[in-house]
Amino acid sequence: MVEAASIEAELLAFLRREVFAPELDITPETDLVSAGFDSMSLVRVLVFVEQTYQLWIPESEITGESLKNLRTLAATVARLLQAR
Repeated sequence: MVEAASIEAELLAFLRREVFAPELDITPETDLVSAGFDSMSLVRVLVFVEQTYQLWIPESEITGESLKNLRTLAATVARLLQAR
């Protein structure tokens, strides 16, 4: 079973490397939308999650709450992985 903390660390590394500008100080509590997270960022994260965890996040789980910050996103991924 993959822990939320390890998912959070992998997502943080991905966002820093592939989504956000290097000079942004992204943390697990950073408001993603305020930091510049947009629809293209979402697609990139969804593909990353699918490739990394073999998990497709259903549309019903893509909410403002689940995308509030990295911590809530990682918790959503962990919960969906546990439910499989």
